[in-house]
Amino acid sequence: MHRSDYAEKQLKLMQQIDEDHTLAQLANAWINLAVGGSKIQEAYLIFQDFGDKYQPTVTILNGKAICLMHMGRFDEAETVLLEALKKDAKDADTNANLVVCNLHLGKPATRYLSQMKLSHPEHTLIKHVTSAEESFDRASQAVA
Repeated sequence: MHRSDYAEKQLKLMQQIDEDHTLAQLANAWINLAVGGSKIQEAYLIFQDFGDKYQPTVTILNGKAICLMHMGRFDEAETVLLEALKKDAKDADTNANLVVCNLHLGKPATRYLSQMKLSHPEHTLIKHVTSAEESFDRASQAVA
């Protein structure tokens, strides 16, 4: 959607119906992530609360990890993402987030990129990586 203003209007409508409904809370968390800044902590608390109330899903764990990464807590984010990976080793979002997290930690991300190339070759991250690799190959051949 990429329109946080429109999403916030829709959230207000949802909250008028039932502010405590799970979907309203989840929408609130994702909007807070999109808005950023001080809203990241609020989003983290919502994902944390979901993890405490319900069995954590891959989506909830990814949301929590994204919040942690926004807050610069990459070690904690990696731990949460590895938990999500145990639940679904081929999940595109988990693997993509692990690529980003590992790069920030200075760790190799090849394993997660390889998994994504195999199971999700059309993912946006894979398309960008492939394009960058092709550009690099062309540039290196031009110099050679």
